[in-house]
Amino acid sequence: MHYFRGRGRVLSLAGALFVSVSCDKAPASQSDQATKQTSGVASNSSVVARVGDREITLSEVDERALKSNMAVFQQLYDARRQAIEELLSEALLDGEAARLGISREELETREIRDKIPEVTAKDVEEFFNQNRARIPAGQTIEQLSGQIHQYLAARNELTAREGYLTGLREKAEVDVALEPPRVPIVVAAEERVKGPESAPVTIVEYSDFQ
Repeated sequence: MHYFRGRGRVLSLAGALFVSVSCDKAPASQSDQATKQTSGVASNSSVVARVGDREITLSEVDERALKSNMAVFQQLYDARRQAIEELLSEALLDGEAARLGISREELETREIRDKIPEVTAKDVEEFFNQNRARIPAGQTIEQLSGQIHQYLAARNELTAREGYLTGLREKAEVDVALEPPRVPIVVAAEERVKGPESAPVTIVEYSDFQ
């Protein structure tokens, strides 16, 4: 096993070969970071259980849960990130519509829907031929043309919308501060390590030697 410390993009979940996690210079403490991934209804110092004089806080619970249920925290982060993107898109569209003095519906029709490429019979045929290997045997283009047309139309609309929103986003001041869940890794003294201890990212490599 090898540990490499350095700067880089943080991967959220453990993979088959690499795990990327935060080091001791993460933007927030582990307890605070874990709490940020929960509902936010209670503060990180909220007491959620007691036994005698011992009080168990939400931050303690989240820190323990994060170690064994990373996938749950990742799912919550993904849901929150998707919600952020939806809210950002709405805000960008509302702002541009207000600037132009029209409604958001009018803006979307003029700048997105009216610019969606029409799906032609040739597009359907090309898609069918390109994906023939994945199509169940015996199904013909005539049988699937309606589904393919619907899929391509939805894809064209998504492409047009994303393209327009990208342009709006480039002109606006957009900052996403939501942090992904992170799990600290303790590196044993005898392990092979490359890089400074102060690095913000640790990558763990699992490999067999023959």
